[in-house]
Amino acid sequence: MKRLIVFILLLPVCVFSFFSTSWTGSYMMIEEDWKEHIVFTPENSIKPQQIYEIDKYFYAFKYQPVISIVCILSFLILIGIIISWISKKLRINPKAM
Repeated sequence: MKRLIVFILLLPVCVFSFFSTSWTGSYMMIEEDWKEHIVFTPENSIKPQQIYEIDKYFYAFKYQPVISIVCILSFLILIGIIISWISKKLRINPKAM
């Protein structure tokens, strides 16, 4: 029951922090010097629309590190809760597979 409450509380936190991080990262595309901020996007990219999402996340991390960390941590905790539910279900009923 405790994990369900944590899951229900973390879900909107994860969604809000993800959209906030994505919003901040999208500002990278309107900067004139966007090529100076890229890490994983190939150097021969011509348009700002070709920027990889991971580069946008790193850009957002520069300007909003707390929200970016909350996004990653809440996502990892949610995945951990889901994995623990699945593993508990498989331990209880091994013939389900």
